[in-house]
Amino acid sequence: MLPFQFLRNVSRSPTAATRTTRILGGTCLASLLACEAHSSNSGADRAAKCSPSPGHDDRVKSKTELEIEPEKLIDFAREELAHETIIPAEYVKVDTYNGVFFANEESPIDELKIKQFAEAFELSLEQWKVEKRRGVWITVNTQLACLVPLITELGFDFQFAEKGKLVLTRWLPDDSESRLPLGPTHQVGIGALVLHPVTGKMLVVQEKTGPAAARKLWKMPTGLTDPGEDIAEAAVRELKEETGLDCVFDHIICFRQAHGGLFNKSDMFFVCLCRLGPSYDKVIQDGGEIEMIPQEAEIADAKWVEMTDYFNQDLWLASPLYRKMNEAMLNAATHHHQPDNNQSKVTENGDSSKDSTKLVGQKLDVGFRPGQNTLYVNSKL
Repeated sequence: MLPFQFLRNVSRSPTAATRTTRILGGTCLASLLACEAHSSNSGADRAAKCSPSPGHDDRVKSKTELEIEPEKLIDFAREELAHETIIPAEYVKVDTYNGVFFANEESPIDELKIKQFAEAFELSLEQWKVEKRRGVWITVNTQLACLVPLITELGFDFQFAEKGKLVLTRWLPDDSESRLPLGPTHQVGIGALVLHPVTGKMLVVQEKTGPAAARKLWKMPTGLTDPGEDIAEAAVRELKEETGLDCVFDHIICFRQAHGGLFNKSDMFFVCLCRLGPSYDKVIQDGGEIEMIPQEAEIADAKWVEMTDYFNQDLWLASPLYRKMNEAMLNAATHHHQPDNNQSKVTENGDSSKDSTKLVGQKLDVGFRPGQNTLYVNSKL
C-alpha cells in the first residue's frame, strides 16, 4: 500500500473534474487510511475524521454534497495511486523482520520528480508506521545523490556505502532503540603458500609500494577477496595476478582475525596452501624452470626461497603472532611433502596430524533456498 501523492480529483470523469478540481485539498492518503484504521466507528464519525480542514475549497462542504462514503473514497484513493504512483510497488519489499526495503537503483525517478519523491516518501513513512513496520532501508545510486539531503531530513542516517551506491536506514518505532544491524564490518584477505614440488622452496614476492615495500620485505602473495568471491578462488586469482602462475587451492592452513584496520574495520586473513597446476608437470619432469611473470603494477620481484630464510626476516622474528603463523605454515609444508605411504602420527582423538590441520572447501546446496555456499571443514569429514 503506497501513499505516494496527493489526490487531485474525485473521479476520472470530466464532469466531476469540472465540479471540483481538488476534492480533498491537502488531505493525503495517509489520513484516509488512518480513518480506515478506525473502522469500528460509525460512518458519520469516519466522515468527520476524513473531512478537509477549514480553509480548503469551500465548494467541498460535506459528505452529503459529495455523496461518497469514506470506504469508497479509500478504495478510490488506492485505485488512483495504482495508476499514478511515483515509485513502482516492485521497488518496495517487506522482509521477514517487518522491515521495508526500497532500492531506487533502477527506478524511474528523475530530476523532474525529486520534489514529488520527497513528498511521497514522507507519506510512505507515515503509512509504514501505521502498518507497524520497523526498519526502513533505502539504496540511492550515484546518479540520484541529490536525494540524500531530502532523505536525511526525514530522519535517515548512513548505513554503508560502496562504489555506485549509498544505503541509508531509519528505525521507525519510537518506543525502542534501533535493532538494525550495522553495515559491513570486515574485509577478507588471503595469503597463498606455494611450494616448489621438487625443491620444497616457498614462493615469495616483493611489492613495489606499501608498508612491505618500505621494509623490503619478502612475503607470500596476498590480497583481498572480491565481492562474491570464495577464499579458494581469491587465492588462485591473486597468485595468477601477482606471479602469472596457474595454481590449485589445496586447503586453509590457519586464519587471523584483527581489528582497527582500514576505516576502523576488522580483518579476516586466511593462509591457504596452494599447488602448481598440472600444466607445469612436464616442465618439472624435464628439470626446466617454472616461468613467473611478476605483476607490472604491483610486484617488483618473485622468486623461490628456503622457508627458513623467509621465517628469519627481522619483522617476522619480532612478532609472536607471525612466528606462530609461520610455524603453522612450516607444519603444513612438512606434511605436504611427506610420501603418500608415510604414516603420520595419530593424535589422541584418532586424527592423523597430517590431516588434522586441513580445512578444505566443499560447495554444497543450501537446500531451503536456491544456490550454494562453500563450507570449509576438516578434510576427513
